[in-house]
Amino acid sequence: MRRDRSVGRLLTRAFGLLVALIVLSGAAETTALIMQRRVVDELSSHVQPLELANAEMHSVLADAQRSLRGYLLTGDGQLLDTYHVARSSYAVTGRKLRDLAQDREAGRVSRQLQEADAWWVLAERQREAPPRSEAAAGYVTEGKRLFQQFAAENRAFDADLAGRVADLQERSARLSVVTTVVVVVLTLLAAVTAALAAVHVAGRITRPLARVVSVIDRRRSGELDLRADAGEGPIEIQAVAQAVNEMAERGDRIRRAEQDVARLRAAVRQLGYRIRAHLKVEDAIHEAVRGLAEIIGADHVLVRMAPGQTDVPPLVSLHDEHVGGVLKELADCDVGWLGLGDVWATDDPSAEADVQPPEAERHAWAAVGDGPVLTVAVGGGDERLGALTLIRDGGPGWTAVDVRLVESIAADLGRGVHHARLYEREQHLVARLQELDTAKNDFMSTVSHELRTPLTSIAGYVELLLDAEAGELEPPQQRMLQVIGRNTRRLRELIEDMLILSKIESGAFRTTRAPVDLVAVAEQVLAAIAPAAAKATVELRTEVERPLELSADAEQLDRVLMNLLSNAVKFTPAGGTVTLAARRDDDEVVLVVADTGIGIPAAEQQSLFGRFFRASNAIRQAIPGTGLGLAIVRTIVENHGGRIEVASAVGEGTTVTIRLPVQ
Repeated sequence: MRRDRSVGRLLTRAFGLLVALIVLSGAAETTALIMQRRVVDELSSHVQPLELANAEMHSVLADAQRSLRGYLLTGDGQLLDTYHVARSSYAVTGRKLRDLAQDREAGRVSRQLQEADAWWVLAERQREAPPRSEAAAGYVTEGKRLFQQFAAENRAFDADLAGRVADLQERSARLSVVTTVVVVVLTLLAAVTAALAAVHVAGRITRPLARVVSVIDRRRSGELDLRADAGEGPIEIQAVAQAVNEMAERGDRIRRAEQDVARLRAAVRQLGYRIRAHLKVEDAIHEAVRGLAEIIGADHVLVRMAPGQTDVPPLVSLHDEHVGGVLKELADCDVGWLGLGDVWATDDPSAEADVQPPEAERHAWAAVGDGPVLTVAVGGGDERLGALTLIRDGGPGWTAVDVRLVESIAADLGRGVHHARLYEREQHLVARLQELDTAKNDFMSTVSHELRTPLTSIAGYVELLLDAEAGELEPPQQRMLQVIGRNTRRLRELIEDMLILSKIESGAFRTTRAPVDLVAVAEQVLAAIAPAAAKATVELRTEVERPLELSADAEQLDRVLMNLLSNAVKFTPAGGTVTLAARRDDDEVVLVVADTGIGIPAAEQQSLFGRFFRASNAIRQAIPGTGLGLAIVRTIVENHGGRIEVASAVGEGTTVTIRLPVQ
């Protein structure tokens, strides 16, 4: 492979050139900055301080000349103070000029100071001359000449310095222009180089890599047959394309394996459904044996049940090979070496060391052949039911997937056997319960019929005795007979309720519909219940709208109202109120029986319509009753296609609402 085919080589060339241009640009700009810095340093630290010192020298001598001339012309001694100050400043300014002057300025500075010194010598003679004298006047003329010579030297030096300043500024400007041009040129060159490098990299790297990425994206979208071009682009991209292709091949193999596993799992799941669907233990076991042989590819399948298992066949094999066939010796081996949840497979490295088949088991396997063997414990709940053994005559060994699938089937088989056992036992129990229920219904019907005859006789003789047919009775005897009569009626009502309940449970309870005037039925029931309400000092109220006609069984509606009103009166304390309301609501007739009685606890209201149910507060207060009335009422209402609702609160009363369709 050529080195220039690598991404590293291409990028090194492109970025190396860019780095070189950047370094050159930086070097040029740095050089310009250094040179400009030198110019600025020369201006700020040498030339400009010389200009300032030169100007200061001119100012000192000018101040000294003015003050001395004024003194000589006016004789004012105060003007000499300025002269003396200038004299002191001259020494300092002169030293500054000498210190700042370099070789090229030393001559001019020296000549200027010589002229200045000559003026100062004359100035001292002038200061000693009397003011306004002819000698003083002569000194003024000579001093003016010397001062003009100094000023000329000073101006010449200042002009020289100004020229040097202009020269330095021009040099700085030229450096700025040159630097700008160089930086711009290098920048443009770098930009062009970067563009060319980008185009080159795009052609050699980006596009081949983009095609590899496109293949990856299209494979992710479902085009799994696509492969990348492993011969295009630099060697690194070719390696990436090759890796993508290898991953694609590996993914295809994994996907095919997963599809096979998914297919097997689906088949095993369906087999589990079929096993659990059987209601007979033997059918469930045979279904498991046949399904395993087909799905897992086993040549021999044997189910051995553990000792003590009842209601199950002890041995089942695919072709009854346990009866005189190759599985006969294996069928005789005990499965006690397997614990609940244990698995053993030949050449399975995951098999636990403490799960070891006995020698007899191994000998039995050898008798079948040298193919791979898989044995899985079969359990139901916490009970070990037996073992499931699969053998191949040849071919591949058992994979981890095979082991897990067989474990799943073993678990389904255990659950199927357990459910089938439960179902069979439940069938026996249901048959027994049906026999008991039939016997109970027959007993209730027979006893009820047999009790009605003597009760009728007792009730008749009690009426005869109370009518004094057998002679006059004393008051205590009459009270005793009245008690007997009341209890006889209660017993007759209980027998009637039991007969109705027996008919309901046997399916013999029928509803015969005919046009019924509900108002007339309600008036009859109220007339029958009025004596009991009066005796209990309970007020009866009615709120009945007329007319109220519907298609119903009049006798059954009478029983409904009688049960509800008698219950309301019975459970309402003295001074309470029982209200019967009836009205038409669209296509329904609404009956409401409300009382101000003891009420029903909220926790017990859901059991209100059960047979023989009685509220706990009624039991505590020893209020008599059978608990059958509301169960009968609900059956009658439902037979009429109606609905019944109860709202109650302890200590506040109970309201029963019945809705019956008119037709």
